[in-house]
Amino acid sequence: MTKFIKIYMVSFCIIVFFPWSQAAAMPEIMGTDQIQAGMHGIAKTVIEGTTIDTFDIEITGVIDAGKDSDGRIIAIASGPVIDKTGGVLQGMSGSPVYIDDKLIGAVSGGWKEINNRTCIITPIHDMMKIWDMPDLKNKTMIQQVNLKQPPTVLSADNKTDIKTASKNTVTTTQAAVAAEKSKPLMTPLMVSGFTDAGLNLLKEKMAPYNLVPYAVGSYEGKGETVTLEPGSSVGVEVVRGDLSVAAIGTVTALDNGRVLAFGHPFLRKGNVNYFMTDAHIITTASGDNTGFKVGAPGNLVGRINQDRSAGVAGIIGRYPSVIPIQINVDDLQLNRHQTYAVQLAYDEELASSLAASVVYNAIDQTIDRAGTGTAKIEFEILTNAVDSGVIKRSNMYYSPQDVGQLSITEIYQALNLLCTNTMGETDIVGIKVNIKVDANRRTASIIEAVPEKQKVKQGETVNVKLQIKPYRKPAETLIVPYKIAKNQPAGMTTLEIRGGGLVPVAQLLMQQQGLDLSPEEDKMQPLSEKLDAFMKANKNNEIIISPAAPMLNEVQQAAAIEAAIKQSAQLDQIKPNDQVNIENKKTKLDKPEADLPAKFDTNYIIDNIIKTSIQVIGKKN
Repeated sequence: MTKFIKIYMVSFCIIVFFPWSQAAAMPEIMGTDQIQAGMHGIAKTVIEGTTIDTFDIEITGVIDAGKDSDGRIIAIASGPVIDKTGGVLQGMSGSPVYIDDKLIGAVSGGWKEINNRTCIITPIHDMMKIWDMPDLKNKTMIQQVNLKQPPTVLSADNKTDIKTASKNTVTTTQAAVAAEKSKPLMTPLMVSGFTDAGLNLLKEKMAPYNLVPYAVGSYEGKGETVTLEPGSSVGVEVVRGDLSVAAIGTVTALDNGRVLAFGHPFLRKGNVNYFMTDAHIITTASGDNTGFKVGAPGNLVGRINQDRSAGVAGIIGRYPSVIPIQINVDDLQLNRHQTYAVQLAYDEELASSLAASVVYNAIDQTIDRAGTGTAKIEFEILTNAVDSGVIKRSNMYYSPQDVGQLSITEIYQALNLLCTNTMGETDIVGIKVNIKVDANRRTASIIEAVPEKQKVKQGETVNVKLQIKPYRKPAETLIVPYKIAKNQPAGMTTLEIRGGGLVPVAQLLMQQQGLDLSPEEDKMQPLSEKLDAFMKANKNNEIIISPAAPMLNEVQQAAAIEAAIKQSAQLDQIKPNDQVNIENKKTKLDKPEADLPAKFDTNYIIDNIIKTSIQVIGKKN
């Protein structure tokens, strides 16, 4: 973010988060070299509300987890709390485990299919290393990792193997075999404010991260001061406000405002920038092969800054960079207006998907129906990526199935351009979206195009009279001015009149024949140029008038392709510092330099292409 915004956020944090400031220090800890099978201890977690309960732990062994690790501890959970929950649940991740009042680590995994009371404990020594990881967020680009490859958790095959092992530490080979059957306690993704359709889209967007969202309600306890302590529920929230998307786990340890939790990764993205909240557990749910806490995030208490294999870490009283989004949706049939306000924790890889999901959900929730519809969307993205400081775009969409899905296309594209900029990180200061949804089909076809004059001079402007036929409505007449290019060759010229969302006929025919001569994306093109092209791109509700590309026979097509390849090879040889006259590099493919195509906004999505002819005469004539 910009320097001004950073300063503002720090000041904001001092005011807002002071009530949650905590000076809790680390308790005495015990390493795996001191842990033996048969030892007994307790673990702390919340199964309802914010009250911390305890359950019993019996150590059954320690397994090797590879280089630079203290291994993984295997234990059996028991007691009234475990009896009530039906075993170790998702959401218990991070539950601190103590032996003789010494912290040994956090519950982090288990074998639900084999024994739902057997659990894996991540050693506290491994978790504490996270605190020493560099926190460079907002100073450099986020380091990318392979999120599709789940973290490896080495563990024993089952309770019997560990108890019968002659040594306290199982061999690496045994652990590797056992790891195939063990599973980390995947942290459930709790969402609130989403419709069924919105939740389904979010599931689709989160699938690459192995996250399954569950719909839960918010709770009325927000605003109450909750002091985080070992065993408290904690939220890692990526969307906050009228809608919420958060993972719920358990606090393992605190040390002067620093927090450790989960005992396994959330997304395993390293240095991150997420909201850290307290959390309220509503209930628990358990079945034969799965179980989890049902909870909701609460008060904002800080920032999650590390997401590593051994857990997540955060800082109380610090605030993450955010992208505020305001969405206004109008349903023209219901005469309903809804406004939604959310904040996204700024993450370059998640921002596009989360923003698109949030906007889609706002549409679906407001219109409260599925099926046909037309939507007009306008959005602004405040950013330092363009000189004006704002990206503006509007468009219209029609769909017989789900107009909301189409409506989010371009806001996703714009954010993706910003978040994948190869030249550097960009600031996204805010997003505002306005959407009007009409249940009626607002499409139209062009049925006639007649120039007011059949003969025009080079550089002259001629009005083209268009007849359009809206869906189930009377025909309408439009007058669209079109300027002939100053160097348009004399003679008969074919004009193509089409909807802005349609591909020109010649280009479409070439693509159908497997010939795509469009240039590849220039990865070195400045972001500002890409965004300028995005903002100027044709719209579905525009009528475009431009000279039609000449139709080529097979011989002409072959010659054109050969010339294009030759021209490309010649241009590739031009060095940046060479003073080369590009005009001398032109070939037969060069077209006369023409003015921009005429564009005319309508209140309909134009769904076809027609042609008309006009005779161009030279100025001398």
